[in-house]
This record gives sequence, structure tokens and C-alpha cells, in this order.
Amino acid sequence: MKSLQHPLFIICILLFCLNRALEQAQLYVWPLYAYLDDLLCLPLTLGLILTVQRVYFQNQTIVIPVRHIVFAVAAFSVCFELLLPLYKPLYTADVLDVMAYTLGAFIFHQLMNKPLRIPAAVE
Repeated sequence: MKSLQHPLFIICILLFCLNRALEQAQLYVWPLYAYLDDLLCLPLTLGLILTVQRVYFQNQTIVIPVRHIVFAVAAFSVCFELLLPLYKPLYTADVLDVMAYTLGAFIFHQLMNKPLRIPAAVE
């Protein structure tokens, strides 16, 4: 569960909540309104997936392989920027959303997707 205590993960949650609060108050700040959720979604989603894997396998040194991160970017892009706009007129495809997913995944990989240090055993 230490993955959920990563400072960047906590910052992402706080930024997401702040953005939602602004939207609830009908304060739409561009570009936050347009792209912040897209930027944060992969660090949050992949951070949760990483935590589940570490708990399930009881291994705090697990990291998500780059190919899985790339797949996540592709999956989010296809689902939310290609398929959803085709079937729901309320949604629009935006290449900048794909760029935000990619940047979020890069931030996750560079800053969060690291093995946790295991304290040395005390004898």
C-alpha cells in the first residue's frame, strides 16, 4: 500500500478533487477543465494497478513494464477518443487528450513506477 502514499500519487488525487470541485462550482478554468483529468487519469489508474499487483504478489519491487504502459495509453486513446465519440455525440475526439494521456503515462513511468525500497532485515 506504500504505492498509494507516493507524493505524486497524492498530488494527483488532490488535483483531481480540486478540478472536480471547480467544475461543481461551475468555475471552468481552461486548460484545467479541458485536459487535467486526461493528464491525471493514467498516473492514477496505473498507480492503483501497481498497488494491486504489489499486494497480490507480495512483492514491493514490481514495476509495470513499458509495453504495458504503452498499451494503457493506446487503450485509453482508442476507447475515449475514437470509439466513445463514434457512439455518443456528447463526446468529442481530441488529439490533445491523447497527448495528455501520453504525458501522464510518461510522468508515471519516470517518477512513480519505481521499485520500493525494502528495509534491510534486522538480525
